Amino acid sequence: MLIEVAISTLNDGFYNIKIRPEYNYIIIHQITNDKDYQSDVEKLPQNVRYISSTETGLSKSRNQAIKNTNAEYLWVMDDDVEINDMALDYIKKLIKEYAETAILVVSHSHKDIEYISELKNKKLNKISSASISSIDMILKVNVLDDIKFNENFGLGAKYVSGEEYIFACNILDNGFNIIKTQKVCSYHPFMSSGQDFYSTKIKLKTKLEMFKLSNGFIKGNLLYILFCLKKIKVIYRNRALLNIIKAFF
Repeated sequence: MLIEVAISTLNDGFYNIKIRPEYNYIIIHQITNDKDYQSDVEKLPQNVRYISSTETGLSKSRNQAIKNTNAEYLWVMDDDVEINDMALDYIKKLIKEYAETAILVVSHSHKDIEYISELKNKKLNKISSASISSIDMILKVNVLDDIKFNENFGLGAKYVSGEEYIFACNILDNGFNIIKTQKVCSYHPFMSSGQDFYSTKIKLKTKLEMFKLSNGFIKGNLLYILFCLKKIKVIYRNRALLNIIKAFF
Protein backbone atom coordinates (compact mmCIF):
# COMPACT_ATOMS: atom_id res chain seq x y z
CA MET A 1 0.00 0.00 0.00
CA LEU A 2 1.49 3.35 -1.04
CA ILE A 3 -0.71 5.86 0.81
CA GLU A 4 -3.11 5.56 3.71
CA VAL A 5 -5.19 8.49 4.97
CA ALA A 6 -5.26 8.61 8.77
CA ILE A 7 -8.40 10.32 10.05
CA SER A 8 -8.61 11.34 13.70
CA THR A 9 -12.10 11.83 15.05
CA LEU A 10 -13.86 12.19 18.40
CA ASN A 11 -17.36 10.93 19.23
CA ASP A 12 -19.94 12.16 16.67
CA GLY A 13 -17.22 13.72 14.56
CA PHE A 14 -17.28 10.25 13.02
CA TYR A 15 -20.30 11.34 10.96
CA ASN A 16 -18.34 14.19 9.34
CA ILE A 17 -15.98 11.84 7.55
CA LYS A 18 -16.15 11.70 3.75
CA ILE A 19 -14.61 8.59 2.21
CA ARG A 20 -13.19 8.59 -1.31
CA PRO A 21 -12.96 5.24 -3.14
CA GLU A 22 -9.46 5.85 -4.55
CA TYR A 23 -7.79 6.02 -1.09
CA ASN A 24 -7.20 3.58 1.72
CA TYR A 25 -8.14 4.89 5.16
CA ILE A 26 -7.42 4.20 8.79
CA ILE A 27 -9.90 5.87 11.15
CA ILE A 28 -8.86 6.41 14.76
CA HIS A 29 -12.12 7.01 16.61
CA GLN A 30 -11.80 8.26 20.18
CA ILE A 31 -15.04 7.62 22.08
CA THR A 32 -15.77 9.34 25.39
CA ASN A 33 -19.59 9.60 25.33
CA ASP A 34 -20.45 5.90 25.94
CA LYS A 35 -22.29 5.82 22.60
CA ASP A 36 -22.41 2.62 20.52
CA TYR A 37 -21.25 3.29 16.97
CA GLN A 38 -21.03 -0.35 15.88
CA SER A 39 -23.97 -0.33 13.46
CA ASP A 40 -22.46 2.65 11.62
CA VAL A 41 -18.97 1.16 11.67
CA GLU A 42 -20.32 -1.94 9.94
CA LYS A 43 -21.45 0.24 7.02
CA LEU A 44 -17.94 1.54 6.32
CA PRO A 45 -16.60 0.53 2.87
CA GLN A 46 -13.83 -2.04 2.45
CA ASN A 47 -11.12 0.56 1.86
CA VAL A 48 -11.48 1.69 5.49
CA ARG A 49 -9.89 0.20 8.60
CA TYR A 50 -11.42 1.31 11.89
CA ILE A 51 -9.84 1.49 15.35
CA SER A 52 -11.74 2.72 18.39
CA SER A 53 -10.10 4.09 21.51
CA THR A 54 -11.14 5.42 24.91
CA GLU A 55 -8.05 7.63 25.06
CA THR A 56 -8.30 11.31 24.20
CA GLY A 57 -5.91 13.71 22.56
CA LEU A 58 -5.12 14.41 18.93
CA SER A 59 -1.46 13.44 19.24
CA LYS A 60 -2.38 10.08 20.78
CA SER A 61 -4.67 9.50 17.81
CA ARG A 62 -1.91 10.36 15.32
CA ASN A 63 0.52 8.03 17.08
CA GLN A 64 -1.95 5.18 17.02
CA ALA A 65 -2.35 5.66 13.27
CA ILE A 66 1.43 5.60 12.77
CA LYS A 67 1.68 2.42 14.83
CA ASN A 68 -1.07 0.63 12.90
CA THR A 69 -0.63 1.82 9.31
CA ASN A 70 0.14 -0.70 6.56
CA ALA A 71 1.26 1.94 4.08
CA GLU A 72 4.55 3.45 2.95
CA TYR A 73 3.11 6.96 3.42
CA LEU A 74 0.56 8.21 5.93
CA TRP A 75 -1.45 11.35 5.16
CA VAL A 76 -2.52 12.89 8.46
CA MET A 77 -6.11 14.12 8.34
CA ASP A 78 -9.01 15.44 10.43
CA ASP A 79 -12.65 14.44 10.10
CA ASP A 80 -13.79 17.80 8.65
CA VAL A 81 -11.36 17.87 5.70
CA GLU A 82 -12.32 17.20 2.10
CA ILE A 83 -9.69 15.89 -0.30
CA ASN A 84 -9.25 17.54 -3.70
CA ASP A 85 -10.29 15.42 -6.69
CA MET A 86 -6.84 15.64 -8.30
CA ALA A 87 -4.75 15.23 -5.15
CA LEU A 88 -3.83 11.55 -5.49
CA ASP A 89 -2.09 11.86 -8.86
CA TYR A 90 -0.20 14.91 -7.65
CA ILE A 91 0.91 13.23 -4.42
CA LYS A 92 2.15 10.16 -6.30
CA LYS A 93 4.30 12.42 -8.50
CA LEU A 94 5.57 14.22 -5.39
CA ILE A 95 6.53 10.92 -3.76
CA LYS A 96 8.42 9.86 -6.86
CA GLU A 97 10.28 13.17 -7.06
CA TYR A 98 11.19 13.29 -3.35
CA ALA A 99 11.53 9.60 -2.56
CA GLU A 100 14.00 10.15 0.31
CA THR A 101 12.07 12.96 1.99
CA ALA A 102 10.61 12.20 5.44
CA ILE A 103 7.67 14.62 5.32
CA LEU A 104 5.94 15.99 2.26
CA VAL A 105 3.85 19.03 3.17
CA VAL A 106 1.05 19.91 0.77
CA SER A 107 -1.35 22.85 1.17
CA HIS A 108 -5.02 23.25 2.04
CA SER A 109 -7.53 26.04 1.53
CA HIS A 110 -11.03 26.99 2.61
CA LYS A 111 -12.05 27.66 -0.99
CA ASP A 112 -11.72 25.98 -4.35
CA ILE A 113 -8.32 27.11 -5.63
CA GLU A 114 -5.41 25.18 -7.16
CA TYR A 115 -2.38 26.82 -5.53
CA ILE A 116 -1.78 28.93 -2.44
CA SER A 117 0.79 30.86 -4.47
CA GLU A 118 3.12 30.34 -7.41
CA LEU A 119 6.15 29.68 -5.22
CA LYS A 120 8.24 26.61 -6.02
CA ASN A 121 8.54 23.65 -3.68
CA LYS A 122 10.93 24.47 -0.85
CA LYS A 123 12.90 22.71 1.84
CA LEU A 124 11.75 23.66 5.34
CA ASN A 125 13.91 24.43 8.36
CA LYS A 126 13.12 24.93 12.04
CA ILE A 127 11.82 28.44 11.40
CA SER A 128 9.70 27.78 8.33
CA SER A 129 8.35 24.54 9.84
CA ALA A 130 6.27 26.66 12.20
CA SER A 131 3.86 27.19 9.29
CA ILE A 132 3.03 23.49 8.94
CA SER A 133 -0.56 22.40 9.46
CA SER A 134 -0.95 18.77 10.51
CA ILE A 135 -3.60 18.03 7.86
CA ASP A 136 -1.00 18.78 5.16
CA MET A 137 1.58 16.28 6.43
CA ILE A 138 2.34 13.15 4.41
CA LEU A 139 4.75 11.01 6.44
CA LYS A 140 7.24 8.48 5.08
CA VAL A 141 6.54 5.78 7.64
CA ASN A 142 9.73 3.70 7.49
CA VAL A 143 11.99 6.61 8.53
CA LEU A 144 10.02 7.49 11.65
CA ASP A 145 11.42 4.82 14.01
CA ASP A 146 10.77 6.28 17.48
CA ILE A 147 9.72 9.72 16.22
CA LYS A 148 6.19 10.28 17.45
CA PHE A 149 3.85 13.19 18.10
CA ASN A 150 4.43 14.66 21.56
CA GLU A 151 1.31 13.72 23.51
CA ASN A 152 1.60 16.75 25.80
CA PHE A 153 0.76 18.97 22.81
CA GLY A 154 -2.30 19.18 20.53
CA LEU A 155 -6.04 19.31 21.05
CA GLY A 156 -7.07 17.42 24.17
CA ALA A 157 -3.61 17.70 25.75
CA LYS A 158 -1.98 20.00 28.33
CA TYR A 159 -0.77 22.35 25.60
CA VAL A 160 -3.45 22.94 23.00
CA SER A 161 -1.46 23.01 19.74
CA GLY A 162 2.10 22.80 18.40
CA GLU A 163 2.34 19.05 17.98
CA GLU A 164 3.08 19.26 14.26
CA TYR A 165 5.92 21.76 14.76
CA ILE A 166 7.60 19.64 17.43
CA PHE A 167 7.22 16.54 15.26
CA ALA A 168 8.76 18.34 12.28
CA CYS A 169 11.69 19.60 14.37
CA ASN A 170 12.34 16.06 15.58
CA ILE A 171 12.45 14.94 11.96
CA LEU A 172 14.96 17.68 11.13
CA ASP A 173 17.07 16.90 14.21
CA ASN A 174 17.34 13.31 12.97
CA GLY A 175 18.85 14.45 9.69
CA PHE A 176 15.81 14.10 7.42
CA ASN A 177 14.32 16.64 5.03
CA ILE A 178 10.88 18.24 4.83
CA ILE A 179 9.56 19.55 1.50
CA LYS A 180 6.68 22.03 1.29
CA THR A 181 4.54 22.50 -1.83
CA GLN A 182 1.95 25.19 -2.51
CA LYS A 183 -0.41 22.80 -4.29
CA VAL A 184 -3.85 22.68 -2.63
CA CYS A 185 -4.75 19.05 -1.96
CA SER A 186 -7.59 19.48 0.53
CA TYR A 187 -10.22 21.88 1.81
CA HIS A 188 -10.85 22.75 5.43
CA PRO A 189 -13.36 25.08 7.13
CA PHE A 190 -11.87 28.56 7.47
CA MET A 191 -11.85 28.67 11.25
CA SER A 192 -9.43 26.28 12.92
CA SER A 193 -7.59 26.01 16.22
CA GLY A 194 -4.62 27.78 14.68
CA GLN A 195 -6.55 31.01 14.07
CA ASP A 196 -6.84 31.85 17.77
CA PHE A 197 -3.40 31.60 19.37
CA TYR A 198 -3.71 34.58 21.74
CA SER A 199 -7.02 34.68 23.65
CA THR A 200 -5.84 32.81 26.78
CA LYS A 201 -2.62 32.40 28.71
CA ILE A 202 -2.39 28.70 27.87
CA LYS A 203 -2.59 29.31 24.13
CA LEU A 204 0.43 31.61 24.14
CA LYS A 205 2.22 29.49 26.73
CA THR A 206 1.79 26.60 24.30
CA LYS A 207 3.75 28.57 21.69
CA LEU A 208 6.46 29.34 24.24
CA GLU A 209 6.82 25.72 25.39
CA MET A 210 6.70 24.48 21.80
CA PHE A 211 9.62 26.71 20.78
CA LYS A 212 11.63 25.87 23.93
CA LEU A 213 11.19 22.12 23.54
CA SER A 214 12.29 22.16 19.91
CA ASN A 215 15.06 24.79 20.07
CA GLY A 216 16.36 24.93 23.63
CA PHE A 217 15.64 27.40 26.43
CA ILE A 218 17.41 30.53 25.13
CA LYS A 219 16.62 30.20 21.44
CA GLY A 220 13.09 29.03 22.27
CA ASN A 221 12.38 32.13 24.35
CA LEU A 222 13.80 34.31 21.59
CA LEU A 223 11.66 32.65 18.94
CA TYR A 224 8.58 33.12 21.13
CA ILE A 225 9.30 36.85 21.46
CA LEU A 226 9.88 37.17 17.72
CA PHE A 227 6.63 35.29 17.07
CA CYS A 228 4.70 37.66 19.34
CA LEU A 229 6.27 40.69 17.69
CA LYS A 230 5.28 39.36 14.28
CA LYS A 231 1.71 38.88 15.48
CA ILE A 232 1.57 41.99 17.68
CA LYS A 233 -1.10 43.78 15.62
CA VAL A 234 -3.50 40.86 15.95
CA ILE A 235 -2.74 40.44 19.66
CA TYR A 236 -3.15 44.18 20.33
CA ARG A 237 -6.36 44.41 18.31
CA ASN A 238 -7.84 41.61 20.41
CA ARG A 239 -6.65 43.12 23.72
CA ALA A 240 -4.49 40.11 24.57
CA LEU A 241 -1.14 41.83 25.21
CA LEU A 242 -1.07 40.74 28.86
CA ASN A 243 -1.23 37.08 27.80
CA ILE A 244 2.22 37.45 26.21
CA ILE A 245 3.70 38.09 29.66
CA LYS A 246 1.47 35.62 31.52
CA ALA A 247 2.79 32.82 29.31
CA PHE A 248 6.17 33.03 31.12
CA PHE A 249 4.57 32.12 34.46
